[in-house]
Amino acid sequence: MDTYYNRYVDKDYRSDEPKQEFTEFLKRKELKIDEIVGFMTAVPLHHRIILTWRDDSTTVTSVITAGVGNAVDITRKQIFGDPIKPGTINMFFFIEGTLTESAFLQTFISATEAKVKALMELGVKDPNTHTSATGTSTDSICVAASQKGTMHTYGGSITPLGRAVAQLVYTSLWKALGER
Repeated sequence: MDTYYNRYVDKDYRSDEPKQEFTEFLKRKELKIDEIVGFMTAVPLHHRIILTWRDDSTTVTSVITAGVGNAVDITRKQIFGDPIKPGTINMFFFIEGTLTESAFLQTFISATEAKVKALMELGVKDPNTHTSATGTSTDSICVAASQKGTMHTYGGSITPLGRAVAQLVYTSLWKALGER
């Protein structure tokens, strides 16, 4: 992929075919539709959190938007009364380094673990179950690596890469949601 797009949509956005609608949006804007990772968010993009972590051999930059209007606890039976409200946590990670398939997958796990930890500490609740939220119903993660430079065989909690991603997520969510 060579294009990463986090599109702002109004909080009243509704589409039965969001992928098709997004493709049409890109065409109207004369943006390419191949080789793209595209997310949508009702969080105003000027509220995005951009952070960078560096060590001697690797750089990780995160771009995160966070809203919890449709917080959910994935471990509980969902009771959908009201229509789902906008609110999503979109996380992009751009890594200068070479990742194995295992490192890519474990980076997703590290980001998710940190997201859940931050949400619990922030007291975010699933409004239907009244339990701690584990995310929202529309969260997205993208991990992109240059595939040049330092080799990262793993990306879990005991690796510098996994810990870097976790710190970026945790810090970003506190910045984005801590003053709700």
